[in-house]
Amino acid sequence: MKYWMLTLTCISLFPFTQLHAEDQSGLPSADTLFKEAVVFCNQASKLSRTDTTEARQQFDQYRSHLERARAIDPALFETNSFAERENKRCTLIEDNIARAEAMPLVEQSLAQCSAAQSSLDAANLKAAAQAFTQFEQLRDQALAITPTVLRVGSVAVRMRVCDRLVEKISLARAERQLELQTSTRAVGYFDKALASCETGESIINKQKPSAATISSLEVVLNQLNNHNSQGEALVKTLSSGADAANLKHLQGRVSACKGQIVAAVDAIKQHLEEQALAQTSVLQGQEVSQISDNSL
Repeated sequence: MKYWMLTLTCISLFPFTQLHAEDQSGLPSADTLFKEAVVFCNQASKLSRTDTTEARQQFDQYRSHLERARAIDPALFETNSFAERENKRCTLIEDNIARAEAMPLVEQSLAQCSAAQSSLDAANLKAAAQAFTQFEQLRDQALAITPTVLRVGSVAVRMRVCDRLVEKISLARAERQLELQTSTRAVGYFDKALASCETGESIINKQKPSAATISSLEVVLNQLNNHNSQGEALVKTLSSGADAANLKHLQGRVSACKGQIVAAVDAIKQHLEEQALAQTSVLQGQEVSQISDNSL
C-alpha cells in the first residue's frame, strides 16, 4: 500500500516537473526558448572576430528564439533576472558584430580621406573633392550599420580629422577661384599690351620714318608698358600657378613685340640722324661752292 501511494504521487507530480520546459500543449516554454537563444548568442560572440557573416546568422537565430520566447511570455525580462542579464550581454555582442561589419567600410572611407588629403596637398582640387565625396559616402554607410564604430578611439579621432577636410577643400577652392580671377585680369592686360603692339606694327609698316612716326610709336610704347606692368604685377601675386603656361606665353609675346617696336624706334632715329647729317653735308658743300664762286 505504501509503495502504491508513492508511485501514484510521483505520477501525479510528473507533469509539473515539465512546466519549465513545456506548456500544456507540449510546446517549448519561454524559459527553454530563451536558453536555446543564449546558445546562439554565445556562438555569435565566438565568431564575431573571425567570421562576421556567420556571426550575424547565429545572432539572427538568437533574435528569432528571443522573439518566440517573448511572444509566450511578454514579461520574460521582468520575471526572469537571468533572461534580463543575458539579453543585455547579447545586446553588447550584437554591437560588437555590427562594428566588425562596419569596420571594412570605415577603413575604406579613411583611405579615401587620405587620398583627398594627398590630392589637396598636390593642389588637385577636383580629385580631392571626388575622394572626399567617396569618404563621406563610405563613412555614412558604416554609421548606418552602427554608430558605435565611433566608440573606437582611433576611429573617432581620424574621422574628426577627415571631417575638417571639407573646410580645407572649400578654402582652397575659394583661393583657387580668386587666383583664376587674378589670372584672367592679367591675361586681359597682356591682351591690351598685344593690341598696342599691333598698333605699333601697323605704324611701322605704313608710315614713313619721321619724327611724327617716332612720336606715335613712343605713345604706343607707353601704353604697352603700362598694360604690361599691370599684368606683371598681377602675375607676381599668383601662388598656385593658375593658367601659368598661357601667362608665360603671353608675356613672351609682349616682350618680343616690345623689343621690335623699340628697335624700330631706334632704327628710325638713326635713319633721321644720318639723313640730317647728309643734309648738313650737302648744305655745307653748297656754301663752300658759293664762296668759291664769289671769290672768282
